[in-house]
Formats: sequence, C-alpha cells, structure tokens
Amino acid sequence: MFKTIFFALSLMFIAAAGGCVENHPTTASNTATPSNHAECLVCKHNADMACIDVDVDQDTPTYAYNGNTYYFCSRGCAKKFQANPEKYLEKK
Repeated sequence: MFKTIFFALSLMFIAAAGGCVENHPTTASNTATPSNHAECLVCKHNADMACIDVDVDQDTPTYAYNGNTYYFCSRGCAKKFQANPEKYLEKK
C-alpha cells in the first residue's frame, strides 16, 4: 500500500514540476548525433531528467531555428521551445 501511494505521489510531483505532460516513447534534444540521439532542451532546462534523452526517428517532434534542427520528447516541449527558443538555448 505504501509503495502504491509513494508511486502515485511521485508521478504527481513530476507532473506538477512542469515536466512533459504527454505520453511519449522518446525524449527531445538539440541536434541529433550520428547514433540518432538528442537532448530535449526544454526538459534539460526544467531538470526533467526522465525526458532529456531523445531517440530520434521520423516521428520525433522537431523545430528549425537559426539554421539548426532541434528535437523534442513531445509536441508540448516543441511548442514551448518555439514560443521562446532563446530561453532554452541560454547557457546556465
């Protein structure tokens, strides 16, 4: 019983922290590497460690900005990036 409650609370915390709200098989990234992996800059900015690594394929959400193609774990993250790319490209 305790494990079930802990699991449910953990999921609610992750959702409330501003992580990805969509179910998705992959995560997002900036530019794809030769191994077809990228990082979701939105999740990276939000410290959502579960969604940072993105397996890039033909269905991966993308956005082209300043001559670069960026990859994302969900359409929601792609829309957040599109609304304010410089926020996610800032060096911390």
